[in-house]
Amino acid sequence: MGWCAALLMASCAAAAVAAEESGESAAFRLEAAPVLMQRCVACHGPEKQEADLRLDTLNPDLLAGPDAETWHDVLNKLNLGEMPPKQAPQLSTTEQQALVGWITGELRRAAEAKRSTGGQVVLRRLTRYEYNNTMRDLLGVRLDYARDLPPDPPSPDGFRNNGAVLDISPLQLELYLQAAREGLKQAIVEGEQPTVYTHRAEKSEQVRRVKGEVSNRLGAEQRFLARMPEFPREGEVLVRVRAGATAPPDAPWPRMRVALGVRADVLAPEKTLGEVDVAAPADAPQTYEFRGRIEDFPLPGHNPKYPGLQITVYNSSDAGPSDKSKNKKKKNNNQDNADAEDAGPVVVIHSVEFEGPVLESWPPPSHTRILFPSDNDDDETQYAREVVDRFLTRAYRRPATSDDVDVLIGRYARLRPEHATFEATLREVLSMALISPEFLYLVEPRRDIEKKEKLSDYELASRLSYFLWSTMPDDRLFALADSGSLHEAAVLEAEIARMLADPKSRQFVEHFTDQWFDLAALDRIAVNPEYHPDFDDRLKASMRAETQQFFATILDDDRSALTLLDADYTLLNRPLAEHYGLAGPRGMSLERVALSPEDRRGGLLAQGSFLLAGSNGEDSHPIKRAVWLLERLLDDPPPPPPPDVPDLDPEQANLAGLPLKRQLEVHRQKQACNNCHKGIDPWGVALENYDAVGRWRTEVAAPPKIKNKQAAATPVDSTAELPDGSTVAGLAELKRYLLQQRRDQFAQAVVRRLLAYGLGRSLDLSDRPTIEALTHQFAEDDYRLRKLIGAIVQSEPFQTK
Repeated sequence: MGWCAALLMASCAAAAVAAEESGESAAFRLEAAPVLMQRCVACHGPEKQEADLRLDTLNPDLLAGPDAETWHDVLNKLNLGEMPPKQAPQLSTTEQQALVGWITGELRRAAEAKRSTGGQVVLRRLTRYEYNNTMRDLLGVRLDYARDLPPDPPSPDGFRNNGAVLDISPLQLELYLQAAREGLKQAIVEGEQPTVYTHRAEKSEQVRRVKGEVSNRLGAEQRFLARMPEFPREGEVLVRVRAGATAPPDAPWPRMRVALGVRADVLAPEKTLGEVDVAAPADAPQTYEFRGRIEDFPLPGHNPKYPGLQITVYNSSDAGPSDKSKNKKKKNNNQDNADAEDAGPVVVIHSVEFEGPVLESWPPPSHTRILFPSDNDDDETQYAREVVDRFLTRAYRRPATSDDVDVLIGRYARLRPEHATFEATLREVLSMALISPEFLYLVEPRRDIEKKEKLSDYELASRLSYFLWSTMPDDRLFALADSGSLHEAAVLEAEIARMLADPKSRQFVEHFTDQWFDLAALDRIAVNPEYHPDFDDRLKASMRAETQQFFATILDDDRSALTLLDADYTLLNRPLAEHYGLAGPRGMSLERVALSPEDRRGGLLAQGSFLLAGSNGEDSHPIKRAVWLLERLLDDPPPPPPPDVPDLDPEQANLAGLPLKRQLEVHRQKQACNNCHKGIDPWGVALENYDAVGRWRTEVAAPPKIKNKQAAATPVDSTAELPDGSTVAGLAELKRYLLQQRRDQFAQAVVRRLLAYGLGRSLDLSDRPTIEALTHQFAEDDYRLRKLIGAIVQSEPFQTK
């Protein structure tokens, strides 16, 4: 054994020299090597190699060395309890943690380093939402340009704007070309101004299957019909509904939904144009406007029996069971809507107006921005050069070069004889620019690929705009780039303030929160109606919006980011407030609601978006909730489970009916589960007072499948001992612990997430000094997100390529 130990220590020493005495090699000598030497080399050393595995010669450098896969296998064997074998002396808890911890940490560092770009942002394609926004702002036409594009995959840190995962395929390029042609067809027009169709209705048409006189007073689930024999088939349309409401003082505002579709002898195909709360009194009605593009709606063919377009206005307020039976009875008795007040809040329709296509002018602004007045407009080729030059400057987000222009003018010359008009030719020529890498990617060329270089002002304008607006720079950013002043600290500070105040910054709020907090997980959970019969799936959208708007208030009000962990308010609408058991607004719009400690809400960990996503749709899932908290809020993801480890399944014969803590204890009896779960489970146990759909509870009801056996509900036990030995009882104490003991770790997690999103790449070892400096400054600035965003934009990684 002495010779084996000496050989192992010599190997360790050689590795340490090769690593130039790095912190990692020191950790190997102090943590892993003693355990390997004392417990492993007897079976996996120079004298014996069980399973053809020799540990004393494995290279401890998991990045540059050849043995990372073998170390990963060793980790799996340890976690599965297969090493040491059952007949051999087992590792103590301290030894197990030391060896597993070192391998896990080194694997994570190696993966991070291998993803490293040396601190340089890789060539990054626009995401689906960035592409959609950019096309809208470039062409001045609102279409769903990304409708047919494939979804963008998330990076390992959860962000979809990471250049390393944004590939492109030949099929995708075809879809880009198709979208470009459609957008340019709408942006550049020809011929006379199209006919504008208008229609006004003050009385509803007859409603199918309802006999007798119809009324403009709509009870729950009743409707008003307006039919138009003539209508446009292209362009933006506008529907104005003048309406008021009657409702009991404490009842929700009635909800009005407007749909466009076609007439039919069965269910009419239609699509919702918009939906709004009607808070105006019936005797003081308000005009509500709804806009959309007619191409996005079902349009009739040439069936002479059912011609024209149909506008349907619904009172989409949710009718309770008694209301529904009343409505059914009314229909069966052929009654009209005159006594609709009996069914609850009523929408009173005064008039419905239609206009389309909506035209500010002819040609529209989208046309004149591309085909602008010029002294050369009588010389098609020269005018085409001017148009292409200006268009490419905006599309490529930098001044177009003569080479850029020459390429497209050459194409113009070839195509012009094939098209009847100048406009048609320009549409096809400019569509080529919209499938160019210069448009689809954020291109930041470097003269020396071995060294970092400072961004140009145009590149900085784009990086800033896609960070805070998810779209191309506006005219002011272009002007500042033209002047060469955008890099000035005072100018950047002013621009950040301007951009965050602009409504386009909601794109940053929506996409950053969606990806940081994985709000899409809500849609991956199917709530089991046997367990939660009263849950309405529409609440998922409200839960998602609560988290997004909660983050927005912290940003807008310049509050401390620690408010994310605990707050004395949240954002609720009527259904979500009722779901939480709180008093809230009367309508569907989210409003700020003050909270007291007795409400047991406040902060991300008490919001339905997190709690429902951290469930299996039947009951809470403490492991999922714990992993989310560790990954998203503390930037400390637990190691992935070893292969073939079963999930926690409360319906297993040995777990069914047991309290949660007992289930977890049984789960941890397996060596493969115990090592990791001791550091994971307590974080989720502390949240057990919230059920699968985020409601407060003091006891866990027996599953429906065993209720017939008269199984009693079990009291919730949310007391947990955290990995550092601290004990917390429930969410309130967990939040207090996070704010007091893990504040610095949370602050660094916020910094890392914002920096990774802003740079569009994963962070690596070279970013550590920047992260530490930003985290220190973040704390000095009282954890203000606006200050942090400014510091990130002013940082060296953000301003270099």
